Amino acid sequence: MSDPYARPGGDPHHGSWSSPGGYPGQPGSGQEPYEGQYPPNGYYGYYGNGGNQPPPRTHGMTTFAMVTGIVAAVISLVPFLGFISFVLGPLAMVLGIVGIAKRFRSRGFSVTALVTGTFGLLVSILYAVLLSTILSFYDNTQSFDFEAEGTGEYELSLTTTSALPVTTNESGRYRSTVDASTLFGGIVVTNLDGNRGTISCRIYDSTGNLLVENTDVGIDAVAQCMLSDVLVRKVEDLDFPEEISARGLG
Repeated sequence: MSDPYARPGGDPHHGSWSSPGGYPGQPGSGQEPYEGQYPPNGYYGYYGNGGNQPPPRTHGMTTFAMVTGIVAAVISLVPFLGFISFVLGPLAMVLGIVGIAKRFRSRGFSVTALVTGTFGLLVSILYAVLLSTILSFYDNTQSFDFEAEGTGEYELSLTTTSALPVTTNESGRYRSTVDASTLFGGIVVTNLDGNRGTISCRIYDSTGNLLVENTDVGIDAVAQCMLSDVLVRKVEDLDFPEEISARGLG
């Protein structure tokens, strides 16, 4: 019986041919694969991963977004540098949202950028609110009557709208109407030259109500009256509803 796979005219190498379908490198072919043809494991595809698509790679934008978000979150915790997160935080958030919307690879990077960017922005906003509150106390100036008195010579340190006091030597009674900050305003009276007498200080508001007073006696006696103590006392004197107090005790 003639060979159906023989070439017309004969082929001297016919005996070395494999059976139909026996490509080099396939199981049962009996031949070793040569470089550049097919992988030894017998899988097909241009990229050796069973398909015609390249292997997944991290998108550059998602990586940049994640790094930006992490930097924004870290910097937001650093005092006086957190304002930088006002720029980096929203940038990371926008890039993270774009990465999620366009379904870029490494979706976790986009989610991380969105979360860290949001955190950095919120913390920087919190710092900004806190700073503005402090500045509002600093800028809140009112008219007050500062009064000091001593039985002998004493040192008077008067603070109005800045943290630096003005110091003078006084005796007897001192009284002055000044515009002072509710954060820094205050008066400090100190006995001088071995004076053992009594010294005192008082602060009145513009309507004549006594806000704070203090008295001391003896050598190196110090009487201090600060407007910040008035603010603290007002907070301590707040009356909470009984329902809230009961819940707090429970």
